[in-house]
Amino acid sequence: MSKQRKRNWIAGPAALVGVMMLWTAACDDDSATGLQPDELPESQLTFIPRSSAAPPLVTMDTTFWATKGEDSELEIRYQGQGGPGTGKEFLDLRIDKGTLLSRPDGTPFADGDSILIRVTVDPVFFLANFEPTGLTFNPNEPAQLEITYDEAEESALELEGEFDLWRQERANDPWVRIGSVQLEDFDEIEALLFGFTRYALAVGR
Repeated sequence: MSKQRKRNWIAGPAALVGVMMLWTAACDDDSATGLQPDELPESQLTFIPRSSAAPPLVTMDTTFWATKGEDSELEIRYQGQGGPGTGKEFLDLRIDKGTLLSRPDGTPFADGDSILIRVTVDPVFFLANFEPTGLTFNPNEPAQLEITYDEAEESALELEGEFDLWRQERANDPWVRIGSVQLEDFDEIEALLFGFTRYALAVGR
């Protein structure tokens, strides 16, 4: 199935917003009973590794400009035999024209303002750093992250139904589970991002 057909099959950002609303409501319910939203120390997470047989990524450290008032997208792919752009997708980040809200220092974006975004990928795990840390997005039009994990280690794929996307604000902080949609038929997980930090595919225990 082609990627375009796959994206038409998915309900889109509105469905993800619905999932996030349900997840937020669940967190609020936890607070009412004295429980905290899902967060774990790194020692209690099993990070999902890429297969040693997976093709290398085209890049593990890349940058692009995002501009308020314009749609932008970054894809990171595996190397393909047909040259650039022919390998399978690893990561897709979409920033719509209304997504950029404020810079790390809190100053708001005006239409036409741009910012350089950097994405670095861990050499082993489905883990990526998004910079600049502290960049915040419009809660009504958040960024959209899509990670395809069909190149995960076979042993890790046995845990597929338990995969979640987790974020970590700073080194040594606990990891926090975020609302996401898992599409097992496509070996894919999608989430809405409201800011930049460190994100990883993992199983909590």
